[in-house]
Amino acid sequence: MNKLRFSDGIGESDKTLFYKNDFSVTCADPGCIYVSEKDDPVNGGWFYMYSTGHCSPKSGDYAFAAFPCYRSRDFGAWEMIGAAEGHALKVKASDWAEKFFWAPEVIRDRKSGKYYMYFSAGAKKGDATTEYTSETDDMWACLYLGIAVSDTPFGPFVMAEGVNLDGDVISGKNPPFNFQKKLGLSHYWSAIDVSPFIAPDGTLYVYFAKHVDKFHKCICVYGMKMKDFITPDYSTVTKLTHPSVLKGAGKAGDVGYFEEGAEKIDEGNVNEGPFMTYHDGKYYLTYSPFGYGSRRYSIMQAVSDFPLGPFTKIRYEEGNPVIGINAVNDYMAGTGHHNFAYTDREMWAVYHAHRDPVEPCDKDGRFKGRVLAVDRVGFVRNEKLGFDILRGFGPTASLQPLAEVNGNCINLARTAKVASSAQGDTQKYLNDGFIAVHPFSAGEEAVFKGNAEITFTFDKPREIHAVMVYNSLNYECAFSKVDSVTLSADVNVYTLCDVPADPADVNPEKKFMRAGGSAKATFKPVMADKITIEISSKYDGSEDTIRIPEIVILGK
Repeated sequence: MNKLRFSDGIGESDKTLFYKNDFSVTCADPGCIYVSEKDDPVNGGWFYMYSTGHCSPKSGDYAFAAFPCYRSRDFGAWEMIGAAEGHALKVKASDWAEKFFWAPEVIRDRKSGKYYMYFSAGAKKGDATTEYTSETDDMWACLYLGIAVSDTPFGPFVMAEGVNLDGDVISGKNPPFNFQKKLGLSHYWSAIDVSPFIAPDGTLYVYFAKHVDKFHKCICVYGMKMKDFITPDYSTVTKLTHPSVLKGAGKAGDVGYFEEGAEKIDEGNVNEGPFMTYHDGKYYLTYSPFGYGSRRYSIMQAVSDFPLGPFTKIRYEEGNPVIGINAVNDYMAGTGHHNFAYTDREMWAVYHAHRDPVEPCDKDGRFKGRVLAVDRVGFVRNEKLGFDILRGFGPTASLQPLAEVNGNCINLARTAKVASSAQGDTQKYLNDGFIAVHPFSAGEEAVFKGNAEITFTFDKPREIHAVMVYNSLNYECAFSKVDSVTLSADVNVYTLCDVPADPADVNPEKKFMRAGGSAKATFKPVMADKITIEISSKYDGSEDTIRIPEIVILGK
C-alpha cells in the first residue's frame, strides 16, 4: 500500500481544479452567456459576463462606455475584455441613454451570428423630436429598455438601428421599447431588467420588471413576445408576478390587469431581475424579491406550463429560494439578480452578492456594494408538486470544482457504482449533484450510524486527481475529518489519511455549518477503479450519526 501525499486546500488551492467566490470582482446585476467554439470558432470557449455600470472613455468616438465585460474559461479567473475601455457598449452623444445603465444580458442569433444585448438605462431629457417621456420631477420616469448589437460577444455593441417588422424606425435617438406610446397609456411606464429567452419553438420572448415611479409603488415582472430581435409584440405584454402574491394571472395587452390568488408569500414589495428557463415541458421564471439591499435578496422560482403564464411561485417550504440565505448564513447574502449560463454538461447561476454579507450598509447607511458569484444549479423532482423544480448548489464561499466545459477534470462520482453503510435509501444523495442548504433540503443527506463507509467503483481504471466529501448542514452530524481514502486498481493501492474538513466552513462557537464546505484531497493523479472512504471523527459527540450530502471525485 502506497501512502499518497495530498493538499487539503486549506489556505491555498489548486486553481486548475477549483474556483472560489472570493469577492474579487465588483459586479451588480450580472448577465452571462457561454459561447461554444462550435457556435463561434473565433470567440468561443468562454463564459462572457456583463455588469451594471458605465464610465467616460479615455478615447474613442463615443460619449460613454457602458457595461463592464469579463470572460472566463471555467470561473477560475476573470479577465476584463470589453472592446470599449473594458466595457461592451458604446453610447454616442446622440443616443437616448445617458445614465442608470443597468442589468445587461446578451443572446446570440444563430442565423446571423450577431449578438444582441438587452439592457435598461435612463434617458436624457427629451425635446420636440423625441418619442419618449422624461420628467425631471420623477427620476424614475426615464427608465427604458434598450437593444444593442455586435459581431462579437465582447463588443463593441452599438444601439440597434433599422426598420422593424412593424415599420417603426429603430435608431439610437429613441428607446426601441415605448410602452406608453404603443399601448396608449396616459402616463410614462418605466421598465428595467430586461431578459431575452428563446422558447423551444424558436419564439423570442423578453421578460422585464416594471419599476416604481410616482404612479406605481411596487416592482412587478412582465413578459411579452418579440416578432424578431428588435420588434416587440405589444399585444402580448402580460403581467406575470406581483410581489408577495403566490399566484396570479395577467391579461395580454393590458398592463394594469392582474387577477390575484388569495395565498400570499413573504417578498416585500419587489419582484425584479427576471430570467426564464425551460425544462421538461415547464417554464421556470426566476426573479429576486425584497430589493438588492436586503440580505434576503435571492433567486426565487415560479412555474408555468406556458411562457406567459399564469405562474405559481414555489412556497418557501417546498423549494424556494433556489439560491439564498438560510437562518444561520454569515458568509454570503443578497444573492439575487442573476441569469443562468448553459454548457452541454452543466447549468450555472451567475449572480451578485453583498460585499459585506452580515452588514451590507455602513454606519451612515451607505451600501457597501456587490460582488460576482457563481454556483451550479439543476433540477430535482418534487413529488408533492408532481414535477421538477430548480435547486441551487449554494450559495457557497468555499472551494468548488471548476466548470467542466473547459476544466481539467469532470466529476466521475456521478457515473460510478456506489455501495455504503448508509441507512435506508439515503445512499442516493451521495452523488445526486446537490447539497443541503435550506430546511426543505435538510433531509437530503446520506445518514450513517457510527462510522461511514462508502465505496465507488468504475467499469475501468480512471485517472483520479481529487476527492471531495461535503459536510452536513447539521452541526451535530458533521464530521471533522475523513479518516481515510483508499484508491486501488489491480495490485496498486494508494491511501490518504486524516483529510481535515476546512475549519472555515464551521462555526464551533455557535454550532452551525456553512453550506458547501467539504474535506478535500488533491494529489498527484493515480489510476483507480475503486475508491473507499471511511469517516468516524466528528465535531460534536452528542450523537453517533454522520450525515453526508454529496461526494465529488475529480478525474478523467
